[in-house]
Amino acid sequence: MTTSKLSRRTALVAGLSTVLFPHVAWPQSTERDVEGGIGGTGIVGILTDFGSLIVSGNLLQTDGSTRFSDGFGQINESDLKIGDSLTIEAAGPPEALLAKRVHVTHPLVGKVSAQSQDGLELVVNGVTCRLENPAADIGVGDRVAVSGLWRGRMVIASRVSRTRSPRDLISGDVQISFGRVRIGPVNMRGPGMSGLVDGSFATAIGRFEPTQARFVAESLTATRFVGAAGALAQLSIEGYLDPVAAAPGYRVAGLGHSFARNLQLDRYEDTRVLFNGPYTGRFAANRAVVLPERFQARRSLLATLSKS
Repeated sequence: MTTSKLSRRTALVAGLSTVLFPHVAWPQSTERDVEGGIGGTGIVGILTDFGSLIVSGNLLQTDGSTRFSDGFGQINESDLKIGDSLTIEAAGPPEALLAKRVHVTHPLVGKVSAQSQDGLELVVNGVTCRLENPAADIGVGDRVAVSGLWRGRMVIASRVSRTRSPRDLISGDVQISFGRVRIGPVNMRGPGMSGLVDGSFATAIGRFEPTQARFVAESLTATRFVGAAGALAQLSIEGYLDPVAAAPGYRVAGLGHSFARNLQLDRYEDTRVLFNGPYTGRFAANRAVVLPERFQARRSLLATLSKS
């Protein structure tokens, strides 16, 4: 494991840092409106443990005020499963975070159109999903909900489960080029596309048309954080980097928020990383922890971080 500071003006250091979530207050920027997010402590990652919730190395309590949802509406806390990809808005100091909103952020919901012989890759809504272990009793033609993280044009799946929902879903980074709108590698059509911002986060619900290789949205949500915990001050984000033209040259795939321009990120371009730091209208990450690809090793490390 490597924990590093991320300023160009500071040497990169190795070793375990016990200060992954510093107590820092920052003024808010008008760039926040472009980025499309508000909230207290914004956490994006995979649920690795219960006994409270452990997500991306953060220990979170819940109470009667905590709201639970997925892309299709309200759910119950009991519906959460290990491996779910979550967006959380939490209030309180780092050592006593209270989740105000817990949202299961599926990158994909749809029909399995192809499957590798070893069962470690599925294609859903035209997107390849790579699994650590074959999904039991899942095959071509099944409708599934995929949890996981975007990595380039594919999803690294942390959980794949059957779903009864007849509607398809895709969520992730918006990419706009020559008037064409994509989420991940998928061409998008439907109302509301003209209002999307390149690099922002969006969730579309509708139908994937395999013959046209496009997703036709019937409804569109263009925010990840909704203000459930107040003004955004910190982010804790698990993910992979995608190269972009703007400084600092990378974006966390699927996040929808940009890094501060002065960060040094080259060493993390091919790894799974947990980034922590202030949100000032851009993500001013100041700590990075390289995470194992294997789930059990990552789970153990994140459990340790949650106690530090």
